Amino acid sequence: MMLNSKQCSVSRSRKHLSALHLMILAVLLFVPGAVTFGQGVAREEQLAIQQAMAYVNPSIVRIETVGGVDLVGDLLVGTGPTSGVVVREDGYIITSRFNFVADPASVLVTTADGERYAAEVVATDFSKMLTLLKIERDDLQPLQSVPVDDMHVGQRAIALGRTFDPEFPNVSVGIISALKRIRGKALQTDAKTSPVNYGGALINLKGECLGIIVPLSSQRDEETAGVELYDSGIGFAIPLADIERVVDQMIDGEDLHAGLLGIGFEAEGPVSGEAEIVRVRPRSPADSAGLVKGDVVTEIDGVPIRRVNDLKQVLGNRYAGETVNVTIRRADESIQTMVTLTDELVAYQFPSLGILPSRSTNRTQAGVGLRFVFPESSAAKAGLQAGDIITSFQSEPVETTSDISSLLSKFEIGDTIELEVVRDSDSLKLPITLEEFPDGDNLPNIPPPVLTAGNRTEEIEVGRFNQKLPGDDRQFWVLVPQDYHPEQQHGLLLWTHPAGDTMEAEIVRSWRDLASERGLILVGVRAEDVSGFSQTDEEYAKDVVEWVTQNYAIDPARVAVMGAEDSGPFATQLAFKYRELFRGLLAIDAPLRFPPPDSNPESRLLIGFVVGPESRSREQITKSVEILREREFPTALIENTEPEMFSFDVVDLMAQWLDALDRL
Repeated sequence: MMLNSKQCSVSRSRKHLSALHLMILAVLLFVPGAVTFGQGVAREEQLAIQQAMAYVNPSIVRIETVGGVDLVGDLLVGTGPTSGVVVREDGYIITSRFNFVADPASVLVTTADGERYAAEVVATDFSKMLTLLKIERDDLQPLQSVPVDDMHVGQRAIALGRTFDPEFPNVSVGIISALKRIRGKALQTDAKTSPVNYGGALINLKGECLGIIVPLSSQRDEETAGVELYDSGIGFAIPLADIERVVDQMIDGEDLHAGLLGIGFEAEGPVSGEAEIVRVRPRSPADSAGLVKGDVVTEIDGVPIRRVNDLKQVLGNRYAGETVNVTIRRADESIQTMVTLTDELVAYQFPSLGILPSRSTNRTQAGVGLRFVFPESSAAKAGLQAGDIITSFQSEPVETTSDISSLLSKFEIGDTIELEVVRDSDSLKLPITLEEFPDGDNLPNIPPPVLTAGNRTEEIEVGRFNQKLPGDDRQFWVLVPQDYHPEQQHGLLLWTHPAGDTMEAEIVRSWRDLASERGLILVGVRAEDVSGFSQTDEEYAKDVVEWVTQNYAIDPARVAVMGAEDSGPFATQLAFKYRELFRGLLAIDAPLRFPPPDSNPESRLLIGFVVGPESRSREQITKSVEILREREFPTALIENTEPEMFSFDVVDLMAQWLDALDRL
């Protein structure tokens, strides 16, 4: 009897399923990396898992990429096989965007029956980190999705990929541990997820697809975010039901991007209060829709918004180009407006007064004292002087630098605000037109701060010493000025050394005196591997900085990280990842290696590139400065005219730049 191509394919699938049924228990028990069940697990569940795997097996494909770049940011991208899931019988396959960050030259797909095909990249969902592929075949078996409302915490979840053995899926078993994670985009599982199953399926015991496995992070949005969590018991999957809602758009070749509204809030944590707008980005959808500072968002598309986190959950599943119905409360009035989301906001431009606040703790007058007024700045033109004390900003009383910084971020370049200042015994009201924040290339000679004098009344370790974090054997070194006083907040500079050389003695020798003069504490972390820093060192470096901030008086506006040459990308990654911790980044002979995030009004980051006279990276560094300035990051280019990396003159320039991180 003659069989047509579809019948042949079905026959092949059935034979493959029969073999899979026979071998599945061996996969579970003996294949390295497979799940081993404890004595308490019922045989019925084992059989259910086997049957679910056998049922979905034809829908899991193996993906191989050829060519492309080896390094994305500071992450070495592997070229091993990855996984994908059939979503349409006519050859459409969904997989993780992570599998394509290297921009491969070609893609090959191997289906469950062993057939191999060239694949075309059709579209990408940049919000949920998914990529749609197409192969020339019309008899594939798509998975059935689970409605999001039918997913529950505690449900059994089976993570499948096809990388170890083309004939059998690799498997990890866990549960659904959380829903609506990562701004409402993903479900979370404790089944092991990693590059071996990114793009694969997370299924239930019925063989239905819960979601597509992808790396994600709640702290970062870049292409490789979340990879550091591999095999940690913290994995994420995008619900297949949500993907099906937009797959037709992707089949039409449309790339999808996160939908942005263009508003900011005072606090944005999970326990933040109501969604009162404190900032509307110029020329954003919110601006076009007439939303203003002081409005409170109460509903989006009929979903109640009780706190900022509710708003993030709702918008996390919306795409650019979609229109949402936003309800706001303005005074005692409820207003509805339709807002079309965008994929890109106009980069935020930081406004500036042109002042450097005083750090003296000896004043009796409430307010913020002025230590230095930058020549030719708006403040200078308005008549502000060193020694003045700012007591109010637009009639709002101010007591700290952060008070002014927070109020300043709610205004734009060109706005005129009023400062009330005390000079001697006189009270003055001065109008000031805000100007563009200076890049910091050619800062004037800023006098050192007046530091608090006096004897310390408690035992505090000063000078250069080694330290360990509680419960950790790794050592880091700290340099605290001998005249440190806990009543005087200091700046903090984290040093990340190049591969193979901590440069500790040189750093201490060249920075000791200037750090004391400028009120800086230095701390140096040592890479765990002699070949240099990696992503596994990021959390440790953050913990070291937090240890210093907990044990010494540190000004949060003057915390910076510094890297040189091949440690520059690691320092850059720290600054971009931990935006709420770092306010400055110094990169010495180290150009930008990956795209910067958006300039964030809530977390201002100043960047300085130091380039030597014979630097082979000069052209790349110059281009990096241009890119960052286009993204509205205040970025300085500091010239080192001496061959030594830490000559006195360049350290003096860097110390002044760090000393001025809190300028307003």
